[in-house]
Amino acid sequence: MAQQPLTRPPQQFPHGARRQADAQWLMYVTRSGDLGDGASLSRSETLQRGIAEFNGGRFRDSHETWEELWIAAPYPERLFLLALTKLGAGFAHALRRNDKGMRSQLTEAARILRAFAPAYAGVDTERLIADVNARLAPGDGHFGPPFPTIAKTDADA
Repeated sequence: MAQQPLTRPPQQFPHGARRQADAQWLMYVTRSGDLGDGASLSRSETLQRGIAEFNGGRFRDSHETWEELWIAAPYPERLFLLALTKLGAGFAHALRRNDKGMRSQLTEAARILRAFAPAYAGVDTERLIADVNARLAPGDGHFGPPFPTIAKTDADA
């Protein structure tokens, strides 16, 4: 029996159903490989500003900057930006030594980013996932520096 082609989930969703829409889109992206226009997103000055803030250790600022993009972005780019906002929030929790908050945000960020590996929107997502997973590994010192940075892909370096 032939498998039916995957149908893109809707861009619009009812009030209060964002998490359900995110889950539908993540499943769709994972199965289809349809990642949207990462090339266009890579040229966004706001995305680049958030990366510079994150790499400078200004995690809360990066979270807020990426959230500006996330609010108006279409799926599937919206999922990638959601993962970045969670990275910013997770490392902001690390600075406050909030282990539970850090772990929940970073675990979710890495889970979403896997769909965008090895690279997306000029970001080396494979390296970023590895750095986040290393931070989540058991052991001492996971609250302080050195913090991971977001590397650009070779084509964008």
